[in-house]
Amino acid sequence: PAFKELIRQGAQAEVLHKAFRGAEFLYTLQLPGGGRVMSLVPSHHNHAIGEKIGIRLEIDHLVAFRR
Repeated sequence: PAFKELIRQGAQAEVLHKAFRGAEFLYTLQLPGGGRVMSLVPSHHNHAIGEKIGIRLEIDHLVAFRR
């Protein structure tokens, strides 16, 4: 997952999908430019499908693949 923290301000993304994973939610987010990212966050960040939320990138370990 690319985004570890969801916040109320900053860059915006739209929640496309969410899946409950015990103590966390796995969100699929759409960025303003059309790209999609996934975010695994604590379950107290409970956002609705279609909601626009603030995001902040916090990278601990980056894995990238060639297209």
